[in-house]
Amino acid sequence: MKDNKLTIVINKPIAEVFAFCITPPQAKLWIEDIINETTNEWPAKVGTVYTEYKRNNTSFNIIVTDYKVNEYIEWKTENDKYHVRYIFTSLSLNITQLEYVEYGEVLEPFTNEVLIKLKSVIESN
Repeated sequence: MKDNKLTIVINKPIAEVFAFCITPPQAKLWIEDIINETTNEWPAKVGTVYTEYKRNNTSFNIIVTDYKVNEYIEWKTENDKYHVRYIFTSLSLNITQLEYVEYGEVLEPFTNEVLIKLKSVIESN
């Protein structure tokens, strides 16, 4: 699989969902494999580096490559192999999560269950 595209409706304002998705260490609340998340600067902007710490005692960096408040954010890994873009649109609130690789396979693609957990966490706040 070279890409993976998922969409979910979240019943909260776009600004709230956008802020939640880009603010460390929120990822650990909805991505099971992540135990912590930090960033080298705040607020985030193009060039900001997030470090994701995984349950298997490894970590990796993702860099913000494109960003428009309340509309989208895109990250890539330092080696440029993996890209993920969240697109926020207001129809109740659709969030589309698109991940892709330049070559090879998306090794651990997000599932609908991950986005359902995101929805549950955000809507319960």
